[in-house]
Amino acid sequence: MSFYMGVDGGASKTEVVLAQDGQILKVVRGGPSNPQGPMGLEGAMDQLAQCLRDAIQGYDATHLRPAVLGLAGADFPEDIEAMSQQLARLVPWLRYAIVNDTEIALLGGSRTGYGIVGICGTSTNVLGIHPSGRRCQIGGLGYEFGDFGGGADLAREVLHAAFRSHEGRGPKTLLESGVLERMGQKSYEGLKRAMYFHTIHPLAFLALVPLCFEASLKGDAVSSRLLERMAESLAQTVIATANQLHWEDGAFEVILAGSLWEGVSPVLQDHFRRLVRQVYPQCDIHLPELAPVMGALLKAVEDDDQASSTQWRRKLREHKDQAQGV
Repeated sequence: MSFYMGVDGGASKTEVVLAQDGQILKVVRGGPSNPQGPMGLEGAMDQLAQCLRDAIQGYDATHLRPAVLGLAGADFPEDIEAMSQQLARLVPWLRYAIVNDTEIALLGGSRTGYGIVGICGTSTNVLGIHPSGRRCQIGGLGYEFGDFGGGADLAREVLHAAFRSHEGRGPKTLLESGVLERMGQKSYEGLKRAMYFHTIHPLAFLALVPLCFEASLKGDAVSSRLLERMAESLAQTVIATANQLHWEDGAFEVILAGSLWEGVSPVLQDHFRRLVRQVYPQCDIHLPELAPVMGALLKAVEDDDQASSTQWRRKLREHKDQAQGV
């Protein structure tokens, strides 16, 4: 009997799931596999290839149907071609299709396979798929391209606010003391030098993201405003996507995918929901039904045997706790 494989590769982690007949056989987790990150293309594809090899170990690869790799950084055909060239060398036995990670987040997170997904993780991205087949993708390339939000942007804003609080250039905030603690520094002079001379790991700043949510939960006005700004940008992008798809009745799903949506402070989610529903009051805003890697698995099944995809979705939902634990 055939095996199916789905992959979710992002800026902070890689997840691979192997399944058969709607049952999860194996889950493998590894480090980041976004070629736009510090590891670069070769390092990212090395990490991905190792996860793929670990996932198929102990199983007959000749029974593996074409996998679906949902990868952050797969924004243009040139990106996919560059990734494919590396993978052809590293895992020549694998047949696969590469799609952007927004697509698998929507397929796994939605109840119907249609709607709009707003990703808010290390970065942000928004994709909408209409039942008619119309598609609209906005964002995902960074601040210079009109985006704002996600862990990288939020960490930068936390640092900005903390320095201004310390130096008396801005309002006092709990972030001032929290930043030093999270960054392992005794003073802002020490932090300044560590940042200036690049002695801090490039991903270390992501530790400041949960700090912002924690300070907001304690009533810190500066932190809450940072989360509101991010919600405003994401809401604008989702509304623009819905407008471009001409979703006249407004009764569509909005899937909140990515770790930041589940931060301990409710400010990000609450403000986002309020803004989107001012324009589309009938939309169904919810957290994902299944993890993005399950969306990749469902797409692999659908691409190979569309008639089976509904049954697979049902089976995965029946074992939702296992699927969500991926």
